[in-house]
Amino acid sequence: MANLFDFEELLKLAQNDPDKLEQLRIQWCEQIIHDAPSEYRRKLRGLQFRIDMERRKAKSPMAACISLSGMMHDSFDRLRYALNEATDSTGRNALFNEEMPNTPELATVLPFRRA
Repeated sequence: MANLFDFEELLKLAQNDPDKLEQLRIQWCEQIIHDAPSEYRRKLRGLQFRIDMERRKAKSPMAACISLSGMMHDSFDRLRYALNEATDSTGRNALFNEEMPNTPELATVLPFRRA
């Protein structure tokens, strides 16, 4: 991606010309998707759509950040689960050939009170 800005330039754009910063964000995201291997583009477009919808739903930039952070943590959690499930019948991790404990994880689910 040509014309990458440094942090100070991006900060100035955010303060003085947020529309230009948003145009750059969209342009850079499109360029990354376009440059990705073709077999990943549809999934990347779907992910970008979800990100854009979360940003649009959010009541503030901080709320959008928290929501997107939650999406990222959910994705990491699914990856962790998949890696933990990649064990063979002896309890060894088939990906890393390491011993894995064969104990189930138990948790208590607490209901949230409605306000």
